[in-house]
Amino acid sequence: MNLQEVKVKLEKERDGLKLVLESYEEAKEVFKESVSASDEMADRYEYQEEIHLKKEILEERLKKVEKALKKIEEGNYGFCEKCGQKIEEIRLKIDLAAELCRFCAIK
Repeated sequence: MNLQEVKVKLEKERDGLKLVLESYEEAKEVFKESVSASDEMADRYEYQEEIHLKKEILEERLKKVEKALKKIEEGNYGFCEKCGQKIEEIRLKIDLAAELCRFCAIK
């Protein structure tokens, strides 16, 4: 696997995640402005909770992607954080930001 290609793909994913997260912030602001006092509290809560959970998932993925990019810069990309062994190439193809080898992930 070409490390430069991996870096470019991770950078594209990072940039895309940032755009989506920004749109969530914008949607949150629009929602706050458009909700009237007569709207059901439960509906507002559910919508806000859904946005919050999706945002958390995206933020967690962004952290993993940025961590993988940092590993590329440091020269230790593709090694398991737990045992230090090389992460299987097929695993990295599935998830470029994989942090653990197959054996450590199973444990």
